[in-house]
Amino acid sequence: MDSPGALQDAIDAWRQADLIGIDCESNSFFAYRERLCLLQVTVGETDWVVDPIALGDELKAINPLLEDPELITVLHSAEYDLMLLKQDLGAELRGLFDTQVAMTLLQYERTGLAHLLSESYGLEVSKKEQRSDWGKRPLTESQIAYARTDTHYLPDLYRRLHAELLEQNMMAAAEGEFRRLEAEILPPREPNYEGWRKMKQARKMNGEELARLKELFVWREKTAQKIDKPVFRVMANETLAELAQRPPRDMRDLAGRKGVGWPKAKRNGDAILDALGKAKGVEVEIPVKRVDPAERRRRKVRRENYEALRGWRKSMADELNLPSERLMHRRHLEEIAKRLPRTRESLLQAAPLNDWQREHLEESLLALLAELPDPDQKP
Repeated sequence: MDSPGALQDAIDAWRQADLIGIDCESNSFFAYRERLCLLQVTVGETDWVVDPIALGDELKAINPLLEDPELITVLHSAEYDLMLLKQDLGAELRGLFDTQVAMTLLQYERTGLAHLLSESYGLEVSKKEQRSDWGKRPLTESQIAYARTDTHYLPDLYRRLHAELLEQNMMAAAEGEFRRLEAEILPPREPNYEGWRKMKQARKMNGEELARLKELFVWREKTAQKIDKPVFRVMANETLAELAQRPPRDMRDLAGRKGVGWPKAKRNGDAILDALGKAKGVEVEIPVKRVDPAERRRRKVRRENYEALRGWRKSMADELNLPSERLMHRRHLEEIAKRLPRTRESLLQAAPLNDWQREHLEESLLALLAELPDPDQKP
């Protein structure tokens, strides 16, 4: 579907439903700035494959539908899709039902959609299109068939999983996680010019090597943005590190290095040699902050508090027969460890616990927090 008229007809049909299945495809494997390249929608037994590239801003006509909390919108592993929908359409989806979250809470051993389709419907999904370039046009029949499969069974899976959640008294826990996902949408990737500091190869480099690595890293990031390609398609980390540690003498030497070759040398050789030239005579250090004994003690207490909270979460998860990651999200646990709230009010400010979490976790969590030492209090 690639015309505004067809889109409006589809939206009119979707508005009549109380349940839709949705999936998104992006070009993240092929572009620096990932974008929404395909939107699949299923209502009942009917599938729509929508072309966001052709429709452009016209696709934003779907936003009121996506943001309607009365419409149940079924996705599988929704976190990335929610980011794409907000980034490209400005839509903040409501009424989410995430089949992967449901499967995790129901203790499914494997929660991938392909495995679920195989187990439930005997359908073997080809992996051929998993890393397709969804931004390329025209799409092939194989790509379209694969895309339709991603949503076709979601309405039926919703009915099955919803019934299981009710049967096991897990619906409230699932709803809490769905609402968290709606509220905590991941931000899109931002340019990172300091990522060289965290490369594992940087740990063993001296000052001159680090200076070359920094310049090469910045060159790669800017080049990837300019040509709109993922950074790994410009040059691998291993190659950057090797060039930083053993800078090439000239273009021929550069072309002979593993991960470069003559095509890349011809295309980027001057820029690479220029980046290395900028680092000549420069030394860079990754500073190691000196920590006084009092700060070292505070950090130790914070680590121990966080580990105590992790232990509590695991214990409660075992008691409730749930996976730890669905009991309370890591980011919430980290914020609680950081703020160390002692009251119900301050706990809810640190982490927005849902009703299910408050019922099952709040009392024991506050009891633990009352016992944890304050890192800022002198022993």
